[in-house]
Amino acid sequence: MKTQRQKFTNLKNSKVVKNIFKSVLGLLLMTIIVSCIDDPITEPYQQPQPNGLALAELFENNRINAVEEFTLDAATGGIITGSQGTKVTFPPNSFGINGTPVTGNVIIQMVEIYDKASMVLKNRSTLGEKPNGDKEALKSAGQFFVGAKQGANELELLEMATITSKDVNSDDVDWGMKVFKAGETLESTEDWVEADEDNNGEQDDVNFKEAEGTTGVIVTYNFGIGSFGWSNLDRWYSFAGPKTQLFVDVPEGYNGDNCAVYLYYDGENTAVARMDTWSETEQMFTEHYGLIPIGLEVHIIMVAEIEGELHYAMQGTTIVDNHIEVISSLSPITQPALESLINALP
Repeated sequence: MKTQRQKFTNLKNSKVVKNIFKSVLGLLLMTIIVSCIDDPITEPYQQPQPNGLALAELFENNRINAVEEFTLDAATGGIITGSQGTKVTFPPNSFGINGTPVTGNVIIQMVEIYDKASMVLKNRSTLGEKPNGDKEALKSAGQFFVGAKQGANELELLEMATITSKDVNSDDVDWGMKVFKAGETLESTEDWVEADEDNNGEQDDVNFKEAEGTTGVIVTYNFGIGSFGWSNLDRWYSFAGPKTQLFVDVPEGYNGDNCAVYLYYDGENTAVARMDTWSETEQMFTEHYGLIPIGLEVHIIMVAEIEGELHYAMQGTTIVDNHIEVISSLSPITQPALESLINALP
């Protein structure tokens, strides 16, 4: 019996195989091209970054939204009363342009700040600058902006006006308060300096007026202003013990241009100083005056705006020598919720 033998063609030189190979290669290239079109190369994920300009705009809008406006006759003057109880008394012919009194109606603008949340979110902290240039925290009994305009004209204050604070229970009065000033416009962010509105070479005093109220004796703080702008009832925060410098280590990507860090003194209610110095060397926030009392209980408050949303971190600590406070992350929050958290601090 004969054995059948299969005859194989040399596949290497086969035209059929060459054609099949070309077809497969063409299909493979088309698949790759279509795949690239359907699945384009994606950029590496970037963490949303804090926006310093947006945060500054938030602070500015909070101030603008807090402005109350009142109409007075320039010739007769009068008294305006803010929603929180602050009064400002203007004598007749108090308003002018280039030293000349104006006539007719004028618009008075006023902002009242009595709580620590407003000091943070309107960026009007209680950081003061002493005559020698040193900076130190202040305790406030109220901050006020007062201005006036007539049409498009910003007006001058030609006569001393008087600011009277809201009513305060006698047990809560701080009898050591003095008067401080800090800038002429609503947007001003200067540190507070000792006021000398009567130009007698001494810091202006506060007058305390007592009256019987429904819950006992109430007191008001009263002081004069000789120019429009920001005024503050304050006293220097005093501490006899040893002091140190404080550093705040913030998450990567945050710096002095895109966020704000504040130091709240527990138990002082309205002592909120901004950590206004960013160290490029240390990559940390600090206060440049080195006067934080060792052993003091404080809260660090950090705020930023990220993609249109307010973010915060808030943590309590007790100051030790050469203190470094580490903030690991921030969380999103609404402004009303943050205001409640800040005002609830001890």
